[in-house]
Amino acid sequence: MQNIRAILLDFDGTSLQKDQVYISLKNKRALWKALDRGIEIIPCTGRSADMLPPQIDCEKRIRYLVTSNGGRVLDRKTGEVIFSSTFTPEETAELCRLFEGGHTYSEIAAEGKLFTESAVYADLGLYAVPPHHVWYAETGRLIPLKTPSEFFLTHRIGAEKFNLYGVPDHLQQGIIRGIEALGCADISAGAGRDIQFFPKRQSRVEAMNALFAHLGYGFESVMSLGDSFLDADMLSRACIGVAVGNAPDDIKAVADYVAAPFDQDGVAEAVYKFILNGEA
Repeated sequence: MQNIRAILLDFDGTSLQKDQVYISLKNKRALWKALDRGIEIIPCTGRSADMLPPQIDCEKRIRYLVTSNGGRVLDRKTGEVIFSSTFTPEETAELCRLFEGGHTYSEIAAEGKLFTESAVYADLGLYAVPPHHVWYAETGRLIPLKTPSEFFLTHRIGAEKFNLYGVPDHLQQGIIRGIEALGCADISAGAGRDIQFFPKRQSRVEAMNALFAHLGYGFESVMSLGDSFLDADMLSRACIGVAVGNAPDDIKAVADYVAAPFDQDGVAEAVYKFILNGEA
């Protein structure tokens, strides 16, 4: 076995079940056994730090987080923000103005938390809240803002990323054209009526390199697991890059190994094969 010191773990489409909230018992057992052996489990995800799957959130041995597609690297034990890459407050405000008042459910990730408009928050049942986000909203952690653009500009806060869900057809193209005109954001492809966008300057590789400088090792010492184009750089650079079986063919092509799909415990398969030496 290579000298693997950490596992870079994607969530949605990789390690979570179809509910996109919980890790299967088999995947959890394999990952926790790796923790027992001193292997770091490092979530490397598009989610914000405040929206970890409950099992991950409760496992305090999982110390380091790479969140918002590289927008924020956090040491949960000390609270230290090791790395941050965000929109500027001015960019954040301009982007908010593209959808404010449009009756669209938004999640604005900033400082590890999620914000939305107060007018929408007042009656979330009318909006396209993804089913796997309902549990998060019900915890009371989603923060309502009367006018997000004013809040972020006044408090000098830059957003890590934006997610807009169920955008009405008559607003879609206007918002997309506005994002493109501002020139500071990359829009994720293939989201249907949803629109997700990150800062152009944001990079998971840059975020990981900042964390590696902190930890004292690099990609040569990690196994990475993922399923999408956002995971491609992690898979291609890792000592062992594992794509789960539901990943597109171009993502499988950059991986060293293709495991079973996310809903057939592909994460556990890879951990047992490469970390636990086939242990049952």
